[in-house]
Amino acid sequence: REREREMGRRQVFDKFKKPWRIIKGDTVFVRTGAERTKTGVVAQVNRDSNTVVVEGLNLKKKHVKKTEEQPGGIYLVEGKIHYSNVALMDPETGLPCRTTYRYLEDGTKVRVAQGKKTSGSIIPFPEYQRKKPRSVVVGPKCTPEGEVNRVTYTSSRGYAVLSAAGCYGFAGASAHVGFAASRFFGCSQPLLR
Repeated sequence: REREREMGRRQVFDKFKKPWRIIKGDTVFVRTGAERTKTGVVAQVNRDSNTVVVEGLNLKKKHVKKTEEQPGGIYLVEGKIHYSNVALMDPETGLPCRTTYRYLEDGTKVRVAQGKKTSGSIIPFPEYQRKKPRSVVVGPKCTPEGEVNRVTYTSSRGYAVLSAAGCYGFAGASAHVGFAASRFFGCSQPLLR
């Protein structure tokens, strides 16, 4: 401990963090626990605690106090399940499988079933619906289209970099400048094309 104080705090790297392939709306198979061998649809994903909530599984009792708005009582609520204890289902065989990401010829990213008893088919992403629809109204604070597309600098390699209000040029960081500028100017839609 004395040595740690002299050298400073040790850095802790989370070496077990992997890219998530389970998202809200997926059909999953529960591998372990009281609900093992059951399937359900993912209702909620929490990446900070590495847990998922599956509809109708891992029910816990929740005691709610009586208030003016609602009667009190004991309700059944879905509990969390660690994401390592669930697996995606192969759409063709109906068995749990591991997955990997692949890219199709047109460049779209897809999930592919992988393992011994799997078909190797594509697992489709569930449809995503926003709780609040995005506003696409062009307001008075939005940057005009001519200003967004104006080239302000051409590098020696021949790449055109656009103005700071709408950058999507050579550097990857320039795209972030466009989003930052759209937030700064109070624009309802992003300034990128």
